[in-house]
Amino acid sequence: MLAPIRPVYRLISTLIFAAGSWAWAAEGRQPFDLELHLRGERIYDRQCALCHGRNGRGDGEWGAAVATKPRDFTKGIFKFRTTPPGKLPTEADLLRTLRHGVSGTMMPTFAKLTPLELRSVTAYIRSFSKRWEDPRNYAEPVTLPAAPEWLHDRAAAAERTQRGAQTFAQTCAACHGPSGKGDGIAAQGLRDVWDRPITPADLAQPHHKSGDLPSDLFRTIALGLDGTPMAGFLAVLGPERIWEVIAYIRTLDQEPPAEPKRD
Repeated sequence: MLAPIRPVYRLISTLIFAAGSWAWAAEGRQPFDLELHLRGERIYDRQCALCHGRNGRGDGEWGAAVATKPRDFTKGIFKFRTTPPGKLPTEADLLRTLRHGVSGTMMPTFAKLTPLELRSVTAYIRSFSKRWEDPRNYAEPVTLPAAPEWLHDRAAAAERTQRGAQTFAQTCAACHGPSGKGDGIAAQGLRDVWDRPITPADLAQPHHKSGDLPSDLFRTIALGLDGTPMAGFLAVLGPERIWEVIAYIRTLDQEPPAEPKRD
C-alpha cells in the first residue's frame, strides 16, 4: 500500500525543499530547479540507490558488505571538497567525484553521463540534507597553489623529498605508518563521524581516493577530509612543506629494486 504513496511524498518533500532554497538563492546559491531535481531522482534511483540507499542514507544493499561504506548524504558531510573544513562542497567538487569515482571503493566513474545528467544528480543529492538550506554552511573555495616546477624534476626534488620524508615522519606516520601503508601506531581504533571503524589511506598504492594528481593530494592534505580523523594541515605546514610531503608520497608506490640473481 505504501508504494503508490512514495511519488506523492517525494513531490511534497521536493516542494518544501524548493521553498527553503529560494530563501538563499539571492545570495548566490543555486536556485531550486524542479525539472532538474526530478531528472536527478530518476538517475539516482537507477544508478546510485543500490549503494547509497533510496533515501540517501548510505544503506543500499550493495554497500552492506564493503569496508568503505557509501556516503550518507543525509548528514551533508563530504570528504572531497575545495572549501574550508566543515563547509559544504561546491557543485564542481561533487561533479569531480561523480566523473572520476573514488579509487579503491565501490564508487565508480560516471563520466559517461552527460553534463546535464550529472548536474541533475548533484541537484537531487542536495535534497537529502537540510545543511544545504543554510547559507552559513557555504564558503568560497580555498585558492590552492599550482604544483611547483621542481616537483616534476627528480634531481631538483631530491633534497625537498628528503625534507618531506622528515615532515611525513613527524606529522603523518602515526596514522599512515612509516612507509605510508596505513598501519601507523595510531591507526587502530580510528572511527569516522558515523562511529564506524576507518583505516588511514594506504599511500603506497598507485592510486588515491581523492585523485592521482599532485593537486589532488595537496587538496586532501591542505583541507582534510570531513567526517574522518584526517584534519587539514594548510595552516600548520604551509604550502611549501605540503608539496615536499607530496614529493615523498610519490616515492612510496615505486617498486623496490630487484634482488640481483645469484649464479
